[in-house]
Amino acid sequence: MPEKKGAHLGFDDRCEIEDMLKEGSSFREIARKLKVSPTTVSNEVRLNRVFFKPKAMPQKAQARCSRYKDCRKVMLCRPCASKASACKRCGRRRCWDICPEFDPWACGRRERAPFVCARCPKRAYCTSEKARYVASKAQEAHDARLSAAHAGIACEPDELKDMVDAVKKLLSQGQSLQAIWIAHKGEFPVCERTFYNYMDKGVMGLANIELPKKVKYAPRKRRAEGEPKMDLAGRTYSDWLELSDDERTLTVQIDCVEGLRRNSKCILSLHFVRLFFQLYILLESKDQAHVKAALDAVETYCEGRFPDAFPVMLGDRGSEFLDFTKIEVGLDGTRRTRMFYCDPVKPGQKGACEKNHVELRKILPKGTDFDALAFGDVSDVCSHVNSYPRPGQGAAPIQLASLVLPANLLESLGVRAIPPDDVVMAPKLLGL
Repeated sequence: MPEKKGAHLGFDDRCEIEDMLKEGSSFREIARKLKVSPTTVSNEVRLNRVFFKPKAMPQKAQARCSRYKDCRKVMLCRPCASKASACKRCGRRRCWDICPEFDPWACGRRERAPFVCARCPKRAYCTSEKARYVASKAQEAHDARLSAAHAGIACEPDELKDMVDAVKKLLSQGQSLQAIWIAHKGEFPVCERTFYNYMDKGVMGLANIELPKKVKYAPRKRRAEGEPKMDLAGRTYSDWLELSDDERTLTVQIDCVEGLRRNSKCILSLHFVRLFFQLYILLESKDQAHVKAALDAVETYCEGRFPDAFPVMLGDRGSEFLDFTKIEVGLDGTRRTRMFYCDPVKPGQKGACEKNHVELRKILPKGTDFDALAFGDVSDVCSHVNSYPRPGQGAAPIQLASLVLPANLLESLGVRAIPPDDVVMAPKLLGL
């Protein structure tokens, strides 16, 4: 029987139907055994039966026409050399080969339940075409119909054009198909996976190179692990793992993103893992003093809520982060956070932060001159990146962050929500 209500019949079910039809069981009896509707069994037999001619089928039976009794056709072939009163009685040509109205006669019993000749009392000597239900043939017919039903484009031409135009516009802004479908899944006639399939078939007028997720990156080379530059006892990644689940969940991952080698400016990123939200702050120089000054400014913007927003921080062992006392001690001289460090050459230990940098690099790709950036540019980048929907979330990161983080923090850093269709994830956001 089908595994669940509404499911398709399987091959075992069709074998059961074939056996029970040979035994003379009714559709109702078969349906009761398979635990399906009698209509399901009736439709299955009628649609998937096969027809065949008996090996000893005489020529007369093959030529039998449903209109034979009343047929008065003459002169089907010219010139006529026959003296027959009608073409059906001609001994020179077979009328069924040349008559455009020839309609093979079919037994009326085949069109009534059980739609096959398995238990017909005349089956032994009947010379007409017979119907039979064969499980293997029925399964093949079912599979062919199922495959045909999923072939082609399952939407109207106008719907397809509107969808492609909308997707092209958002792709040109650097958005991925995932983000587009998160924001517009109720507006398009097909799902994201089907759209990918249509692209592979070449019906969309789009190339795979236009999709950020289709571009493959070369694997990174592994480097030998180095030694820590200073004593970080009690602040290593293994020490961080010993924290409670709540403390690890509230951890903010910290990192620096660089531009060209000659650039002095860099971007400090603060990633809130639980919110998928990442703050960007432009630093004039990549050193401990500027990291300290940026965190002091963030503490001021938080208006006394810095320990709640940044209870634990996890960063790499870059020189700009190694003076943990500057990071942990606040403006009033008390401890405002706890700083921990990843193992050497293990950026995956703060993978959420590194992954979010992929979104940042869509707007500021490697090779961008960071010295040309201003505070407002970084604020715009932060706003667009955090207004970009993420797979598996019901809302963009900025919407979640605005409910949790101090409102003055976002306002002071110039971070704002961008409508989904206005999000630009490409260098043209800053005119680069």
